Order: sequence, then structure tokens, then C-alpha cells
Amino acid sequence: MSVQVTPHPAWVADLDATLDPSREAILDTNVIVHASENQLVDGKIQDFLVAFYPIIRDFPNWLQLLLDRSPEDGKAFFRDNIRVEKRHDAMWRAMGDGFSVPKERFQIPEPMLPEVRDFHGYLTEMCRGAAFGAAVSATNYAVEGVAQKISEKALRGLAKNEKIGPRGRWWLEEHAKYDDEHPIQALEIIKSCVTRGETPTSVTDSARKSLALMKDAMVACYDS
Repeated sequence: MSVQVTPHPAWVADLDATLDPSREAILDTNVIVHASENQLVDGKIQDFLVAFYPIIRDFPNWLQLLLDRSPEDGKAFFRDNIRVEKRHDAMWRAMGDGFSVPKERFQIPEPMLPEVRDFHGYLTEMCRGAAFGAAVSATNYAVEGVAQKISEKALRGLAKNEKIGPRGRWWLEEHAKYDDEHPIQALEIIKSCVTRGETPTSVTDSARKSLALMKDAMVACYDS
């Protein structure tokens, strides 16, 4: 779906300037650096794909919570996004196949690592009850925005990985070609929320916290 991009108020540049160090910290995690160099550690990448899976699996549920309380002008975006994210679950598991993760590790939930639980709990809490712009900022702008950058960097190495093949790269390639469309649409919703009374500080803080928790979860899933 196409989106009508409106002129950015000045606070949007401040938002991105504030978030950039958090985005860079995610791109500098070992799992992304190793992927970009096609040097992922066997065992660790399998554990990463399983341990981080609850975030991928439950993303459509968080979007549904947002859809349920979205103003009318945002509903089409969330409906479309839910449809896309449901496909991403299958793509993530296909990446697991590429890295030889036994299928039952996705089918039988393993206990969440504390850092994944913190990130998962934060997104649940934000989507369920936070001010709407702050919730969209934490979920669609922060997480979906950085997913595209993660995929682009990871594919520098994994595009050459014959073992995982095209199906194993499906999730990464889908996100890399996103074009950042979802975050652009999310930002329009956030801008409307700020116009209606939310503060730039609140939408910035929620996104920054989301990215910090995401980084901690990624590090725990691969490095521990």
C-alpha cells in the first residue's frame, strides 16, 4: 500500500539523531557482524534463531493489539502489516532449516531467556496500554526500521552462504528489500499522534528503550 508522506516537523530529525547510536549498537552485535562476514558460529546461530523466535512469532499479535485501538486512518496499515508479518514467521523457520535447526525446537517453546522476556514483555505492555504513538514508535518504527538495516548488513556475508541457500535467506531478503516502507508509514501515524497531543519526547523514549532491549536480547541469544 502506498503512503502519503507529509513534511516532517523538526522533532523527527531529533528522533532519528537520538535513535542512531542505538541502531548502530544493534548492527555491531556479534551475530550481525558474524553474519555480515559469513562467519557465524555453528551452535550459536541455531540457539540465536530459536531463542529470538518468540519476538518473530508474536509480532502479529502485537500488531493486532495496535489495530484494535488504532484511529481509523491507521487501520489499513496494521491490517496489511499483520498479513506480511504472519509470512515472516514461516520465513524465520525456513532460515532455521537452512542452519539445520531441528523443527521441534520451534514447535515446542523453550523457556525465554531473561533478556528476551524483558523485550517481549515491553512490546506487549506498550502495544496493550501505552499512548498510541509511543506504542507504534516502540514497535513499528524502532523494531521494523532496524530490521531492514540488519538484513542489509547480514546479507553482505550470507548472500554467499551456499549451505543456507535462497530459502534460508528468505526472511533477510524480504526485509532488505522492504524499502523501509513500514517505518515510513508508522512515522506518519506517530506524527498524527504528536499533532493530537503526545510529546516528541515520549515517542523518542519508547523507541530508544525498545532498541536497547532488542540489542540486549540479541546479545543474550547469540553470545551466552
